Amino acid sequence: MSSKAQYFRPSRTEDWEPYRAVIEALYKEKKLKDVMDTMETSYSFKATTRQYKIKIKEWGLDDKYIKTSEYLGILKVKRRREREDPNRDTMFWLRGKQVDPASITRFETRATKRGLITDSDTLSDRDSLGDDLQYMTPTEDYDEDITSYEDYYAAYETRGQSSSSYQYSTGR
Repeated sequence: MSSKAQYFRPSRTEDWEPYRAVIEALYKEKKLKDVMDTMETSYSFKATTRQYKIKIKEWGLDDKYIKTSEYLGILKVKRRREREDPNRDTMFWLRGKQVDPASITRFETRATKRGLITDSDTLSDRDSLGDDLQYMTPTEDYDEDITSYEDYYAAYETRGQSSSSYQYSTGR
């Protein structure tokens, strides 16, 4: 007799629905491999990486990681603002989450080494990211614990400071 566990293998769209909320919650906090392991061990739900990726895209969860085209859009804004004022810092939010400046620098370094961009490239041919990208110059009393644009905006509104005194813009 085999002690092999019995797994449920989804073959239809309907098979995923009972597990959707769990998968979504796990995926927000974990990497795909960890989600797959948890679903397999805790729920006996076993699907391929490809199946998961299709569902993640279908459910609109594929915005967890910043895509190359999005980094290029961020760099377009960053470089334009640096040309306008080399001493001005810029904070970026993509889809409401703050983008780590170190990750922008890492991307820029890798993209330059790979020949995707040059140091002097203005990226003017890049499309803007529309309302998905917000950016502003941080103020002197910026609170580093604030990680979402909405929280940043609200913090300064509640201090009685007008948002118009901050340089804020969308990526349009």
